[in-house]
Amino acid sequence: MTRFTPDPDLAGILPAYLDLRRREGARLLAAAALGDLETARLVGHRMKGTGSSYGLPEITRLGQDIEAAALAGETARVLALAQEAAAFVDGLEVVWEASTREDAP
Repeated sequence: MTRFTPDPDLAGILPAYLDLRRREGARLLAAAALGDLETARLVGHRMKGTGSSYGLPEITRLGQDIEAAALAGETARVLALAQEAAAFVDGLEVVWEASTREDAP
């Protein structure tokens, strides 16, 4: 379990982002199991481009590694990374801190 305290400004969009990561994670696992490296590459590319924006650099790193492995034709590595990515997202414990902003409700 990885505890994650996101920026309070992400409260309205982070749950949907994590849901998307879970859905795309399932798609990635299926693609990797079938040897569909193009789909894996595309999902990895999206992960690479979005993870850090949500305060999750591990998603960015995994996406970068998935994209590179797919481009290199490393099906077994793509599958292992897809499993690691799914475990990471499933193991996130989101802990919201009370906002200290003046405009917070």
